[in-house]
Amino acid sequence: MSKISIIVPTRNNQETVLGFAKELIDVCETTITQHDYEIIFVDNNSSDQTKSYLSRLCEVTQKAKCVYTVADYGFELSAKYGMTVADGDCVITMKPDRSHPIAAVPRLVELWEEGSRIIIGAKAKGGTNPIFNGLRNMFCGIIYSATGTKTMKQFTNFCLYDRSFVKTITSKAYKNMQIRSVINTLGLSYMVLPYIPSKAAPISSFSQKYDSAMASMTTYPKGAIRLASMLGFYGGAASLIAGIVTLIMKLVMWESFTAAIPIVLLLGGVFLIIAAIIAEYISSICQKFEAATFVKEYERINVVNNEKRTNK
Repeated sequence: MSKISIIVPTRNNQETVLGFAKELIDVCETTITQHDYEIIFVDNNSSDQTKSYLSRLCEVTQKAKCVYTVADYGFELSAKYGMTVADGDCVITMKPDRSHPIAAVPRLVELWEEGSRIIIGAKAKGGTNPIFNGLRNMFCGIIYSATGTKTMKQFTNFCLYDRSFVKTITSKAYKNMQIRSVINTLGLSYMVLPYIPSKAAPISSFSQKYDSAMASMTTYPKGAIRLASMLGFYGGAASLIAGIVTLIMKLVMWESFTAAIPIVLLLGGVFLIIAAIIAEYISSICQKFEAATFVKEYERINVVNNEKRTNK
């Protein structure tokens, strides 16, 4: 019998986590009975009652497992860490705040059974804000221009990954790289499952959207550094041209403006270009740097042992 691992990162979700867990268990017990399952909660150091609720849940059912971390590592990094203790032949990642539909889980499993190795849940057009959708598309265009790597415009971390892909994204080379970036960098095929978010789902704040955008920029190959170096180079070139023009104007019309203007423009252009070159060196160093394990935990519940299982 195959096994499904459902990984649920949590952070101050006391209002929804138990109801979410009950509904998810009901779905697993009634609609995907052909598979065994486990639900792994990775709590990012919640400051409310989330950890207490999860501990009680683990006492009620062995299907629920918990990993408590010492800090807030964000959804994707903690989800990846959950994959290292998962036993499943595939993993599903989702949020406990109702933004990811539990009712769609059987469909994810069905598509996996049909042969899809990577299935991406994406918000349907009817379920997205057109303004934020336009801004997201613009941001994805900037990422592509800076890195040459296309990105998924409606990626929501509601996904199913086959065990074969889990081994890749939790390996040393990719474990600190965003999953969508790994998929596109390696040119892997994937299936998209559109869904409409629940009306009860919370609306992400601007700071959450900003954090997500910056995470995308900094985890793509040469992402933010390449964009910064491009801006530095073109800005430096423009400053040099402006400096030369103003220097000529100063020589022709000596009394028209101070000599400090062309000097500042010329020096500024040189420094910007030097900074762009340094940024490229930093980018090269970062790509060669072996990523360390940043997630630290202090307790596990219902996890059989501490052995990493990604090489199962």
